[in-house]
Amino acid sequence: MKDEHLNNMMMSRRRLLKVFMASGISTALLRTSPLVSGLLYARDADAQSAGLPNKTVSIYIPGGSISSLWNPTGSGDSMQLGVMSAGYEPVKTECNFMVNMSHSNAGHGRMPILLAQNWGSDSYDVTMGNALGPNLPFRYLNLGVHSNGQGQLTKDNRNHLPFQENPFTVFKMVFGSSQGSNSKTPIMNAHMSAANAIKNRLAGYEVQRMNDHLDAISDTQRRLDDLYGGVSCGIAPDNTEFPLTFDTFSQQARLQADIAVAALQCNLTSSISLAFGNHQAEFRIPELNFQGHYHNAIHGGSNGQPNYPYYTEMRSHLGSLSAYLIQKLKAAGILDSTVVLETSDMGHADKHSANPCSYLIAGGGARINRGVVSNMGSGYNQHDVLHTAAKACGVDLGFGKEIPGIIV
Repeated sequence: MKDEHLNNMMMSRRRLLKVFMASGISTALLRTSPLVSGLLYARDADAQSAGLPNKTVSIYIPGGSISSLWNPTGSGDSMQLGVMSAGYEPVKTECNFMVNMSHSNAGHGRMPILLAQNWGSDSYDVTMGNALGPNLPFRYLNLGVHSNGQGQLTKDNRNHLPFQENPFTVFKMVFGSSQGSNSKTPIMNAHMSAANAIKNRLAGYEVQRMNDHLDAISDTQRRLDDLYGGVSCGIAPDNTEFPLTFDTFSQQARLQADIAVAALQCNLTSSISLAFGNHQAEFRIPELNFQGHYHNAIHGGSNGQPNYPYYTEMRSHLGSLSAYLIQKLKAAGILDSTVVLETSDMGHADKHSANPCSYLIAGGGARINRGVVSNMGSGYNQHDVLHTAAKACGVDLGFGKEIPGIIV
């Protein structure tokens, strides 16, 4: 079945390349700029679209949540978030908060099966990329923030793939070009040259889309330049030149979100996973009150206080990083066409419990019932979240079941 699927993807890609070449667009030009390639492949996808969301982002946050401190109440603008879910306040009307659910395999060390049916199967991000954007420049992107070293989320054909963690490296990988790898031809110059070469072959709305894409890439490059002191991302530094320290954890997370949104907006991929940390949660966020590792904030860091102030503070802040990505998707005009899901590896992390667990699905336009709290009970778990998110995009994941009331 997998070989048949790969053969179909190759045939579809060859068909599209023939169409592009017949229109006077060379394969050399497509190789020069993934931006141009993404735009042209999106043209074909638009023609075949069923009107469903055609992009997805799966976010992983370790450490679960405590239901009594997390669960929101009410709906819409009047929804009241818990102290542990307060970070989602700016986007609460875009989310469906699914509470009091369970986890099929809770605990540490479960990252490889959080987005997959079992230890040997492909992960959600890979499956969705194959279904939604097999011809795009990147079938999927797996991004992380201090996530490597303690397991991986993404599995493709039984291979566990490490996270791409350095925003500079990711930017160059995603938006770079065959002509953008040296200081004489910066990334933006290569894209501008390629864009100008095809503008007379584009419809008016596509020219505007192209300009919006160039603006998104330029804005992301500017923010990266600001972080690194003005050095052009046309010659992006490697890991040794940009230390990924805990001091910039939140900044790294927002930059990865910026790149993810720009990649989706520019039709370079249809599927992205983003992990904030790993299953051991051994990172710290220095701008918060608690200065130790997140893992320690959960286990003993609150000195026995029943309201877990530091666990709560850390988890709420991580939620705000998810909210930042959702806000960016909305600002880019693609939240309605993107289904965002957030999952974790357990419920109450100090107890390593399998229930009650909380998850969320956001975006998806009229396809998703948003701005509500769905009290689903322990008969539903994280696999059902994946199944429901996939079904909202018209994809049969092959495992899990639909959670009622989420898809409209």
